[in-house]
Amino acid sequence: MPVSALISPSLTAMTARSATGRSLGVRKRERTMLSRSDIFACLVAAAMGLAVVMPVSQADDAPQTYGEAMAWYGDEAAAGNPEAQFLLGFALETGAQAEADTVAARGWYEKAAEQGHVRAQVRLALLMMEGVGGPLDQEAARGWLDAAAQQGVVDAMSLLGFVLLTLEPRDPVTAYRWLSVASEAGDPAVAANLDALRATMTPEDLEAAQAALDAWLAAQP
Repeated sequence: MPVSALISPSLTAMTARSATGRSLGVRKRERTMLSRSDIFACLVAAAMGLAVVMPVSQADDAPQTYGEAMAWYGDEAAAGNPEAQFLLGFALETGAQAEADTVAARGWYEKAAEQGHVRAQVRLALLMMEGVGGPLDQEAARGWLDAAAQQGVVDAMSLLGFVLLTLEPRDPVTAYRWLSVASEAGDPAVAANLDALRATMTPEDLEAAQAALDAWLAAQP
């Protein structure tokens, strides 16, 4: 069973949600292309058969069709815009109106992730963790999940906690931190994993994990 299916929502559901992101607000970034990003996300979601509300664009030259959006975002992605790179990767991964190209999608996600785009970091980690669109690389996937989790992305916290809890090398103390923070942020999928982790920890281990969590929280801006 794919790792993503064990703790996080389905890839399709997470992709739909990633149009706006789910974050605690830690060092949250401003959207760089609000009007066009919203329109493109809605066009892709509509092509996937998802229920969306199309925003009103303030841009006169905003793309109005999926094909126009793909062309416009292709140019922007090639020019180095991380939001365009992420959304182009999203469209290529899902194959909304064409055959999916996960190799190209992974490439665009990586370009955006390297620029600090948190949603791209999560998507890239999921593909790397399952060997989709390129080689299986769980170590790199952990690194990208950690990068996104450090910026407050709840999905990244949930998945990273699960990975650290179940895959070698295991790190239950750090897993406890991320699952606890994700649970406090309201992720209902985390509760069972957090309870299972607590049940396996000795009182001493649990005390150490809680102390590490408290120290991490105190260090946050």
